[in-house]
Amino acid sequence: MHQTHSDVVLVVDGSENEPTCDALVTQSKGVGVAAMAADCMPVTFSADGVVGIAHVGRVGLVKGIAQKTVEVMFGLGAEKITATIGPSICGRCYEVSPEMYSEVIALIPATATSAVLHTLDLQAGVTAQLSALGVEIRNVGICTRENPEYFSYRGGDVIERQAGIISL
Repeated sequence: MHQTHSDVVLVVDGSENEPTCDALVTQSKGVGVAAMAADCMPVTFSADGVVGIAHVGRVGLVKGIAQKTVEVMFGLGAEKITATIGPSICGRCYEVSPEMYSEVIALIPATATSAVLHTLDLQAGVTAQLSALGVEIRNVGICTRENPEYFSYRGGDVIERQAGIISL
């Protein structure tokens, strides 16, 4: 997908060519959906008969892209959804301006870490959002900035990405 830090979720069957959105959902067997990320979270979603992927960064978290992905999956008949948070920047490493920190924690209190360092825990934020919808959460617990085996936009790497991918 062509990711734009939006709240757009599309249902696909494999015939689409790089749709503009930040989440994909499919019920088509053999169709893989993928999200590219360096510090943002690639979040995969699985349920009986439907899977999805979301590219969740700060902007997408605030816009509710992960929640909207779950809502689309529920609309397609999913009942029990499991989400897996892939490698992404952790709450110790994602420093933002004091103003941005205040804005985000006011909307999503679970992202709060340190008012002194102004670091946001996006993984905790998406966990809180999805848990409120009854989604089971798994987190691989890998920080892209701390682990040299992964690409990090904030870590000064050459601009590269890893991919989260899921299929039925």
